[in-house]
Amino acid sequence: MALLSHRDRVVTKDELLDSVWPGLVVEENNLQAQVSALRKLLGPQAIVTIPGRGYRFALAEDGEMALEDAERAAAAGASTSPTPAASGLAPPPEPATPQPTLPQRTNLPHALTPLIGRQAEMAQLGELLAGQRLLTVVGAGGIGKSLIAQWLLHERRSAFTHGVAWVDLAPVSSPALVASSIIGALGLPSGHGDPLKALTEALRPLSMLVAIDNAEHLIDEVARVVHALHSAAPQLQVLVTSQAPLKLPDEWVYRLDGLALPDGDVTPTEATAFGAVALFAQRAQAADRRFTLSETNLPAVIDICRQLDGLALAIELAAARVPLLGLAQLGASLNTRLRLLSGGSRGAPARQKTLRAALEWSYGLLEEAEQAVFRMLGVFVGGFSLKLAQQVVVDDQVDAWTVIDVLGSLVDRSLVIADVGAAEADEIPRYRLLETPRSYALELLQSAGEEAAVRRRHALAMRRLFEQADVDFFSGRQRIDDWYAALAPDLGNGRTALVWALENDAASAVAMAPGLAEALSSDRRRERRQVWEATAPLVTEALPPGLQARWCSRAAYFWAYRQPALGRKLARRACALYRNQPGDRRDLYHALAALVYALTYGEPQADEQRLAMAEMWSIEDPAWPPIVRSYGLFASLTCRYVAGAFDDAIELLLQKARLDTQAGYSEALLRGEDIIGYMELAAGRIDAAIRRYLALQARLAGTRHLATLSLVQMHLAAAWLAKGDTAQARRLAEACWPQVLRFDAQVYAADNLALLAALEGRPRTAARLLGYADGVHAAHGKSREVIEARAAQKAEQAVRAALPEAECEKLKTLGVALRHEEVAMLAFGSSDAA
Repeated sequence: MALLSHRDRVVTKDELLDSVWPGLVVEENNLQAQVSALRKLLGPQAIVTIPGRGYRFALAEDGEMALEDAERAAAAGASTSPTPAASGLAPPPEPATPQPTLPQRTNLPHALTPLIGRQAEMAQLGELLAGQRLLTVVGAGGIGKSLIAQWLLHERRSAFTHGVAWVDLAPVSSPALVASSIIGALGLPSGHGDPLKALTEALRPLSMLVAIDNAEHLIDEVARVVHALHSAAPQLQVLVTSQAPLKLPDEWVYRLDGLALPDGDVTPTEATAFGAVALFAQRAQAADRRFTLSETNLPAVIDICRQLDGLALAIELAAARVPLLGLAQLGASLNTRLRLLSGGSRGAPARQKTLRAALEWSYGLLEEAEQAVFRMLGVFVGGFSLKLAQQVVVDDQVDAWTVIDVLGSLVDRSLVIADVGAAEADEIPRYRLLETPRSYALELLQSAGEEAAVRRRHALAMRRLFEQADVDFFSGRQRIDDWYAALAPDLGNGRTALVWALENDAASAVAMAPGLAEALSSDRRRERRQVWEATAPLVTEALPPGLQARWCSRAAYFWAYRQPALGRKLARRACALYRNQPGDRRDLYHALAALVYALTYGEPQADEQRLAMAEMWSIEDPAWPPIVRSYGLFASLTCRYVAGAFDDAIELLLQKARLDTQAGYSEALLRGEDIIGYMELAAGRIDAAIRRYLALQARLAGTRHLATLSLVQMHLAAAWLAKGDTAQARRLAEACWPQVLRFDAQVYAADNLALLAALEGRPRTAARLLGYADGVHAAHGKSREVIEARAAQKAEQAVRAALPEAECEKLKTLGVALRHEEVAMLAFGSSDAA
């Protein structure tokens, strides 16, 4: 009625709130809910939202509903909640034909926390998921959004061709890392290009359900990413949990309320049918086996749950205190804290109106040492071990033994979570704060004036961890695969510490960079590159020579292939520094290997390379761990390969494979298999290369090694072309082209696409693709590898035999300007358009 009476202008939110609910304090969510209900009744275009201002009634004159009809519709709508079926929505599409891109999988925990009191919500959300592609579960912090979302995925883990995936954004602090975090959670390599583009290309053909948890602190970027995914991947469903909606056009918002409470008199048995009471009883019994729900204590339990607004986390925190306080004192203490913090303003975050009360109350019950430890634990991202906690928390007031005692107490009080799944047998237990208590702890830390000191200790702890990790990588004391797995839980801590150190402690930033960059693994090349680029300006003569040398040596190996000139410069600096240092020669050996590797590419400098290699071999010790010697072998075999001595290179590569096997380095073994096939092809043993690639492709199918798989498929396509089988080559090249773009690997494919067109009798297309390939290699900054050079040469010969030179050059010039997205239509078409 308010909108109709002012249909000639925008009606502000405040006007609507004052008109519809005069004299009452009402959340804006109610206004949004009513507008949403009206749109379902009158059509989505009936009411227009003017961002930042309000709403305007926009139904056309010829479609305007009579006022009494609108009243009847509103009355009818007030008594029912629209469902997808009731609103006339079409049934969900039939599942798409299974795609081979990814296997069905889930990264959900094997054992989920029991879901108590959410049967009705599960049924409603299940109905929505059956018909909607984008569903956001909205509610206050601690309400239970994450758990119910996990159970929704758990029940549907077999319903999607490519499974379900869980993405937790709680450890992510930068919007720029949202897409990369989703890539990581899905187990996908990040590649070199735009992570959002890579993500959309990866998910475009898939049928799967992805849940994005804890989105509220990155809401704008999450909305952008989800909108892109929603548009690009028609078979993708997205479930989001957040404290606020994404406000996307096709988003369905489900507001999760507190757990149910009985309204009138009930028996203890009847009370357990209400989620809040059932959860309280279960958690109280877990804290004290003697606790039972009775006629006597039931009123106190219901009162406590009501004061806590049915918030799941708040109820769990309260129930954990029953053994210490008893119900009577618990209720009295809680009531006092809530009264002091009630009545927050309309614009205050929900977390500050509800969960803050429970957290401040729980915090107030802690001893002084417990409060101090809780505050300081807030700096950890994604969890911590006891050893790390001691390194960060211990100060003049808190010693290492106190940390052990207090940590156990905080676990008992549900303020710290013990991840028992990681504490099996000889594994080190991990601990973590839930995100809302962690935010609260950080706020307290800032208020106490302790943040700078604790951040410094956290950065120093991460420096020790990743500095030692770099040493351990080359020590031979553990399998390399285990090395990566051991560091994975602390990558979030490493990233956070590096960000702080870049601004406050240059030495620590440079010291942790090599270990952190390596721990990110080759599936996260973009982040590796960011670590090296961010710390490069800090590597100055002011740092200790050993620290400079180690950074330069590790960075040189990273840049040797990507930017050979930079790699050579860093390797030379590392060698000079190490030659002036006494002690173990392994570091100098690594720096020399990086120099030999970098000298393989770019401007030829054979004399320097020969001398560096001779020095490297002269200091090698057969007693060194296999992983150390494998670096020297790789540098040497690269030299032999570039020189055209392919059999020598293969023999060295097989020697390296034996070392990698001893080192437990499975990723290097897979890459080595691909390189052997490439060298067999370079040596002219086409059939042998095809057999190797077919076997390797079968081994990689259904695994998460998508980057390696795409390389294998591109090289196999090149082998089919070398054999003259254009049908096989076309099929494979077309299938793997999306992955080529995703991993920025056009340098390995562009020339073969030109050769494919030439062999198929499409010289004009081949000429344009040759121009495209020239542009790709120029952008990469290196000359063609041997197989790509041969493909380009054959394609060039075929083109010049079929076309006048002027036309050929013109078409190649046009090809340089081709966009990557245009290449597929040109390469895999059937015509030969100029």
